Amino acid sequence: MGAGIKVELKRKVWLEHKGKPIMGQGRYEILKSIDSTHSIKKTARKLRITEKTIQNYIKKIEVRLGKKITSSYRGGRVGGGSTELTRTGRILLELFEAHYEE
Repeated sequence: MGAGIKVELKRKVWLEHKGKPIMGQGRYEILKSIDSTHSIKKTARKLRITEKTIQNYIKKIEVRLGKKITSSYRGGRVGGGSTELTRTGRILLELFEAHYEE
């Protein structure tokens, strides 16, 4: 740009349902990580947030949507458990990715 001024355009993208925010960049990163690791525990370590925080975010999204976005399966010491995105969770990822440009 002229006159030695460097300017950048910034914007935020988030998903809403009935006027209430559902998911922005942070929650997208959580769902994306769960989708790849199949684990809330691994996602918590990777993103440096607590498992409880992740569970609270998931619950808040599910309450606002009225639909489950994850399915968790308990495991033992050997096999461990896993967390998978439901169809609704995958749709949220796809919608966010379709409208988000880095």
